[in-house]
Amino acid sequence: MKDYIWFIYAILIIFVMFLFLRVDLYFKFKKYRKFLYINIGLLLWTLMIGLRFVVSNNIFTYYASLSIYPIVFGLVILLVLAIRDYLVIKNGIWLKTSLLIMWVINAVTVLTNTTHQLIIKLSYDQNVTLRMFNDADVGFGFFIHTIISYILLAYVFFKLSRYFLNQFRNSRDFVPLLLISLCFISGLAVNLIHLFVYEFNIDPTLIIFVMFMGSLSIISIIRDLNLISQLNNNQFILDHYREMYLIVDINGMVVNASDELKTKFDLGDLSNISFDEITQMMHQKAIIYSDSIKVDQTFQKDKIYLHMKEERINLPLFKYSGKLFLYYDETEHQHLLNELNDVYYHDLMTDLYNRNFFEDYKEILNNSKEPYGVIIFDLDGLKRTNDSHGHEAGDQLLICFANSLKEVAKTLQKATAIRLGGDEFLLIVENQIMFDKNKIIEDINTFIKEQNNNHCMGYSYGAHLNADEQTIAKVLRLADDALYEMKKQRKDRS
Repeated sequence: MKDYIWFIYAILIIFVMFLFLRVDLYFKFKKYRKFLYINIGLLLWTLMIGLRFVVSNNIFTYYASLSIYPIVFGLVILLVLAIRDYLVIKNGIWLKTSLLIMWVINAVTVLTNTTHQLIIKLSYDQNVTLRMFNDADVGFGFFIHTIISYILLAYVFFKLSRYFLNQFRNSRDFVPLLLISLCFISGLAVNLIHLFVYEFNIDPTLIIFVMFMGSLSIISIIRDLNLISQLNNNQFILDHYREMYLIVDINGMVVNASDELKTKFDLGDLSNISFDEITQMMHQKAIIYSDSIKVDQTFQKDKIYLHMKEERINLPLFKYSGKLFLYYDETEHQHLLNELNDVYYHDLMTDLYNRNFFEDYKEILNNSKEPYGVIIFDLDGLKRTNDSHGHEAGDQLLICFANSLKEVAKTLQKATAIRLGGDEFLLIVENQIMFDKNKIIEDINTFIKEQNNNHCMGYSYGAHLNADEQTIAKVLRLADDALYEMKKQRKDRS
C-alpha cells in the first residue's frame, strides 16, 4: 500500500480515537449512550480496514471484507436509534425489533455469501485476494443493503435538519444545521463517486461517518451546557451552591437544576421541559422576582419568596450560549420587611393605615383612570375629652371611631380607611357605585352606637367624588372645603 494511503489511514485513526477522549461523557445521560456504541463500531470498522491491508491470510481477507457490510448496517441502525434518543423520541419495541431483524438478515446474508453470492459475486477459495474482492461485481443483495441504508440515513438527515432548522429560527445558531448538511451532502457525493466513478482505497463512507460523529459530538455533547459544567468539574461547585439554580440552553430548554430546587418544587424528569414551563410550575408555590422593589407589599404566608438572578454562560465553539438562573430564598427577609412595612404604614393605636401609607398611595390614585371618592372626618371634642377625662379616654374615642370606619370599609369594595393624624381620618372608596355618602355615614353611626353603649359621637366630614381625573391633591382640597363648610354650619346652629 502506498505511503500516502497509510498517512490518510493514520489521520483517520487519530480522528476515531478523538471520539473516545472523554468516554465518561457518554454515560452522563441516556440520550448519549448510543453515540458511544456507534464510535466503537467505527473503531472496529477502521481496524478491519487496516488489518485487510497487512494480513495476507485469504480467509481473513474474504470474511473481514464481507463483515464490513453488517458493521456499516449496524452503525446506520444505531444512528437512527441514537438520533431518536437525542431528539427525545421514544424508540418503541416494534421499531427496535424490526431493525434488529433487518440487521440479523443482513449479517446472515453476508456471512453466507459464498453459497449464494447475493452481496458479492465472489465465492471463497484459497486464491482470493483483496484486489479480487474489490474488483468483483456486486449482487442484488448489495443494492438492497445500500438502498435501505440510504433510506435510514435520509430519515436521520430529515429529523436532524428539521430540528436544527427550528433551532436556527429561534436562536440564529446556524452551526448545527451547517455541519450536518455539509456531512450529508459531501457523504452522498463521495459515495456515489466511489460506487460508480472511481473506487478509493479507503472506503469514503467511513471517513464521512467519522466526520459526522465528530460533528455530532461538537453539536450535542461538547456544546451541551450540562456536560460542559461536568467536564470542567463545575458540578461539584454547583452542588455546593447555597442558592438553588437552573441551567438553560440557547433554546430555552432546561438542561440541569439543583437537587434542592427539584425537591422543593416536586420537579421530576426535566428532559424536554422549557424554562417557561418550569417557571409556571414554580409560581404555584413561589413569588419569583428579579427586582425586590416590585414585590407586592402584601406578604403571602403560603408562598416562598425567591429573588432570581440571571447570568449568561458563553461556551466555546461558535456562537453558543446558555443562561444560569440563581434563586435566593428571601422568604424570611420578605417576612421581616413585611413586618417593618406594617409598622411603617400602620397607626399603632388604631391599626388603620397612616399618613406614610397615604403619601405612597397618592401616586396610585393619581395614575388611576377609574373614579373614586374620598370622605375626610374630623372628630369633635378630642382635646376636651383629654383635658376632662384623661388621654386614655381620648384614645378610646379615637379607637371607637377607627373601628367603626374599619368595619364600614370591609362592607365596601376597594375601600381604605386611614388615620391622617390626631383626630383626622380619611376613607377612600375606589368604586363609584359603592360611594354612597349618606349610606356610609349612616353605617358609621350604627357601628359607633354598637361600640359606645348606644351613644353617638360628634364629628364633621367632607366628601368628594373624583369623576373627571382630578389629582388627589385637588380631590382632598374639595373634600376639605366641604368639611369646613359643615363645621361652620354646625357651629352656626349651636
